[in-house]
Amino acid sequence: MKLVELVLFPQANSLDISGPLEVFSVASKFLRTRKPGEGYEVLFTGEKPGPVTLESGLSVNVEKRCGETDTADYLVIPGGSDPAGFSSDQLRLSYLGERAKRAHRIISICTGAFILAKLGLLNGKRCTTHWRYASTLAEKYPSIDVCENAIYIEDGNVFSSAGVTAGIDLALALVERDYGAEIAIETARALVLYFRRPGNQSQFSTPLELRKKAGSRFRKLHEWLLENISRPELQVEMLADFVAMSPRHFSRCFHRQTGMTPGKYLESIRLEKARELLGTTTGSIKSIAYLCGFQQEERLRRLFIKQLGITPSQYRCHFGVADSMAEQNG
Repeated sequence: MKLVELVLFPQANSLDISGPLEVFSVASKFLRTRKPGEGYEVLFTGEKPGPVTLESGLSVNVEKRCGETDTADYLVIPGGSDPAGFSSDQLRLSYLGERAKRAHRIISICTGAFILAKLGLLNGKRCTTHWRYASTLAEKYPSIDVCENAIYIEDGNVFSSAGVTAGIDLALALVERDYGAEIAIETARALVLYFRRPGNQSQFSTPLELRKKAGSRFRKLHEWLLENISRPELQVEMLADFVAMSPRHFSRCFHRQTGMTPGKYLESIRLEKARELLGTTTGSIKSIAYLCGFQQEERLRRLFIKQLGITPSQYRCHFGVADSMAEQNG
């Protein structure tokens, strides 16, 4: 059994704790029938035994004082809405520092990265945190390479994840590392989760982020692209003509507005449309590729692997209606 030590303290974010907890718990249930004796033992530790009130008002009981147990395989540090307050508590830092020295792997969820930074555990390393606090972390600790867009990052034996639900993605990645993709997939499906967002994927919803990038200047173009996404002949010249600009001037203005070339923007829209169709329809992958303007199924497949780390068929298997219908009919 792998020991997961979840450190509790007042006003910590409850989902930073319960999200990874559920992933480890469900994975352990599947492992009982596959690999008896293996799985995760989760232990709540803190400054002292007793109830701790989290930011949401939920009260959770600390089972043991931090440091009074065997060496943890994973030491998990949650965050909360007051990262400066968390990392300024000297008593908390002292017992966490000693515990971290003996842990095999150290994990921060959300603003828990501030605690690791204060302990010096992130010096010279890459990490991530909630996008709202990323610039503050980078300014306060210039020796850390803060990747504000990533969902989770591994650097040596230190793992960091972005805001709130990203802790679930990181926990799934750890389950896959420990026990293989099959257990991780079953865990994700049991929790009705997408298996699994790659660590370098943006923290933001891609469709919403693309619309936001387009702004008012290119809003109508964005809507037109969505309506005409199946047309493989979409090129910069056509997009420029739609907004009554020369191709060269359009490309410059569009990149300045969105931070993306027109080609990359169009590719992102096609990818998101393909994800939507794979998850909500039973059409063949080949037909979906054509509907999204890829012309060839292989082009869609390559883009899925590059951007999401899995193939279109794997995506559908884990998150699509086709698999659910097959189960009901089987």
